[in-house]
Amino acid sequence: MQISFHGAAQTVTGSKHLITLDSGKKILLDCGMFQGMGKNTDTLNRTFGFLPAEVDYMVLSHAHIDHSGLIPRLCKQGFGGTIYCTPSTLELLRLLLKDSAKIQEMDVMFANKIRKKQGKELLEVLYNQSDVEECLNQFQTVDYGQEFNISRDIACVLTDAGHILGSASVHLTISEANTKPVRISFSGDVGDFRISSLYLPTS
Repeated sequence: MQISFHGAAQTVTGSKHLITLDSGKKILLDCGMFQGMGKNTDTLNRTFGFLPAEVDYMVLSHAHIDHSGLIPRLCKQGFGGTIYCTPSTLELLRLLLKDSAKIQEMDVMFANKIRKKQGKELLEVLYNQSDVEECLNQFQTVDYGQEFNISRDIACVLTDAGHILGSASVHLTISEANTKPVRISFSGDVGDFRISSLYLPTS
């Protein structure tokens, strides 16, 4: 098994952590957008450091854009697996990802007016509203404390992280051939656990 870090390493933004099993199966924890990295921000957000089409599954800790903001681009570039998160996280994402796409469209439109005058190559948005709608179809919600099988060799439990509504710590039990089960916990962002007393209505 290998774990590689493609964001939120020596910085607090762009959370992306890829677990590769000996079988070649890959599970991604978070897929966040880099923010506030100066001139490198756009370049970092256009390059994952791995091939999205090779990722089999994804688990999302919470809805903040630095943890979720590149999910539409991940799906657009070939990721076709299931994304697991809590119900409240998905409800927040429906708002945040659409807002992110709109902001990008406005920013790129403004930047391209200047680039066109300068004779530079025009920029493209990382994803648009349609890409957001498409990626939302790949989500599956799971309640806190409910153990579920991502695959035959990967079990998962989400627990309340108290950071924002729906935020979760991710606890994986990975059982590979001829080895003892390995338990990996990804805390996500941790906060005040009194947040768990709040909820979003489902209708």
